[in-house]
Amino acid sequence: MISVIIINNFMEIIPEFEWYKIVKELKRYKGTTILIGAVDTGKSTFTKYLIKELLTNKVRVLLVDSDIGQSSLGIPGIISMKRFDKPKDFDSFKPDKIFFVGYINPARKISIMVDGTMEMIGIARTEGVKTILVDTTGLIAGNEGMTLKMGKIIAIKPKHILALQEGDELEHILSLIEGICIHRLTVSPYARKRKQKERIEYRSKKYLEYFKGSRTIKLLHRRFEFFYNGKKIDIQEEPIKAGCLIGINRNDKTVALGIFMGLLLDKMFLKSPLKSFKGINRIVVGDIVP
Repeated sequence: MISVIIINNFMEIIPEFEWYKIVKELKRYKGTTILIGAVDTGKSTFTKYLIKELLTNKVRVLLVDSDIGQSSLGIPGIISMKRFDKPKDFDSFKPDKIFFVGYINPARKISIMVDGTMEMIGIARTEGVKTILVDTTGLIAGNEGMTLKMGKIIAIKPKHILALQEGDELEHILSLIEGICIHRLTVSPYARKRKQKERIEYRSKKYLEYFKGSRTIKLLHRRFEFFYNGKKIDIQEEPIKAGCLIGINRNDKTVALGIFMGLLLDKMFLKSPLKSFKGINRIVVGDIVP
């Protein structure tokens, strides 16, 4: 279990013995570790604890955050990654690379979720960092939850799985896994259940932080290819909803995010913090309206 207390407005994590054991294991047996659990089981808090402890033990860590609904590293609707080389890197909890999904419900885009996570893992494994942590969404129930989690596990081939569960709610997934070290961990009684309103407010805060200081940009829309649901579209025949979140890409690599504002003749208007559009040739359209 893991206890969380607040001291002078700062979160302090009080780990129990099993967490020390996990840190020791990850320090000794480096590789990729995936965390799974339902919503509000403390995956993100535990991930941050592991990063801090491993950095304290001089172990470099790379985090891949694939929780597109309640991302702690990036903003909702993206998969992101960040490299941590030293303890002070933890002070800037913002992504180095992102992959645009464009949805907050992982059940709608299971294949894109797996592909995006693997793209971040692929980049991570070229960074020379031997310890990679993968945080995941809370979708575990039914066929969709099993398909998403097993898709990631089969693709990633992790060395460790950290499974946080209150009872046996993960066993329909864990029982299918062979040849991987599974650590079954009890959810802390201190893990707080968040209301839907809190989740919406959290996402809104994340969007406001990202787009703070953004400018309105006017561009010739014919400069770009537009994609929606993995298919190329003609935006004059298939209009884009004003206000929706978009991925700003160089080929298939997401460089930044934007908000589509509208079209006027041959011009496209959007908001983005991106300074230069040199080399940008693709816009990926999502279903999120921040």
